[in-house]
Amino acid sequence: MFHVTVHKSDVQETKSVPEFPQLSKTLGQFSSQSHKPNPSPPEFQKQKTFPHSPSDLSILGLVDNFSTPSPILNHLDNIYAKLKQLSKYIEPLRRMINKIDKNEERKKDLSKMKSLLDILTDPSKRCPLKTLQKCEIALEKLKNDMAVPTPPPPTVPPTKQQYLCQPLLDAVLANIRSPVFNHSLYRTFMPAMTAIHGQPITAQTVTPRKRKYEEDERQSIPNVLQGEVAKLHSKFLVNLDPSHCSNNGTVHLICKLDDKNLPSVPPLQLSVPADYPEQSPLWMDNPRQYEANPFLQSVYRYMTSKLLQLPDKHSLTALLNTWAQSIRQACLSAA
Repeated sequence: MFHVTVHKSDVQETKSVPEFPQLSKTLGQFSSQSHKPNPSPPEFQKQKTFPHSPSDLSILGLVDNFSTPSPILNHLDNIYAKLKQLSKYIEPLRRMINKIDKNEERKKDLSKMKSLLDILTDPSKRCPLKTLQKCEIALEKLKNDMAVPTPPPPTVPPTKQQYLCQPLLDAVLANIRSPVFNHSLYRTFMPAMTAIHGQPITAQTVTPRKRKYEEDERQSIPNVLQGEVAKLHSKFLVNLDPSHCSNNGTVHLICKLDDKNLPSVPPLQLSVPADYPEQSPLWMDNPRQYEANPFLQSVYRYMTSKLLQLPDKHSLTALLNTWAQSIRQACLSAA
C-alpha cells in the first residue's frame, strides 16, 4: 500500500492508491496541473520539481500510443496478412513431412520443413516480416514437391454447337492417314450397309472345273508337310490350291493371313516340292496382284528383299513369318 501526498490550499491529505503507484502518481500530476485553474503563484512556483523516472516515461509513452496511431500496428497488420497468405501451405507441408518422416536421407530437409510449419502454425512464434518473406521463397521452391492444390479453372460453356456425328468425324480425321484405315472402315460399316441395302450386285464368277483323276493319280501330301501345317500359328490359313494339280509330288498351297492388327493382302501362293524339306518351298509371285496401291507395292518390295536374306534351305514356317514381317514393316513405313 503506497501513499501519495497532494498539496491543496496548504492542506495535506493522504490518499491511498491500491495498485499501479507510478501510474496513479503520474496521472495525479497531470490532473492537478490540468484541472487547477489558478494556483497560488508564490507557492506553486516555489514548489520544487523533480525529473520523471524511467517508469514514468514508459507510462507516458503508453498514454501517447493510445492517443496517436503507431507504425507498429501497420507492421503487425502486414505480418498477419502474410501469415494468412502463407496458410495455404500448411496442409501440403504437413503431408510432405509425413511422407518423408521415415526417410533417413532427408533428415536435414525434414527439420527445415518442421521449422517452417512451426512458424506458420505456432502462435507463440511470431517472426518479422522479412523472415516470413524468406519463408515464402522457400515454400515456393517446395511447391512442386508439396503439390499445392490450385483451384480448377472455371468451366466455359461451349460456344459452338456440337453436332451428333462430331465424335465420329473427329475419329475419322485422326486416323485418316493410317494404312489400315480403309480396312477398318470396311469391317466397321460393311455389315450395316449390307443389312440396309442388301448384297452388292456383282457378275457371276465362273468356277473352274476340276479334272477328275484316278485314285493312283490323286495328289498326296507328305506327312512332314502335314505336321508342319498343323503346328502353324492360327493366323495362317493354309489350303490346297484347287487350280493346280500335279501327279509329280509337288504340292500347291494358298496361304491367307487372318490378323486383326494387319490389313488384308492378297493370298500367298506357294509350291512345295516333293522332296521337302530337302528343297525349300517356292513363292509363286504375281506382281499384278500388288500393283493396286502403294501399300501393296511396298509389301511386294519388302517381301522380295527379305526372301533373299533367307538361307538356301528354309521351311514353310520361315517363309510365312517373312511374309507377315513384310506386311508389318510396310505398315510402319506408311505410318
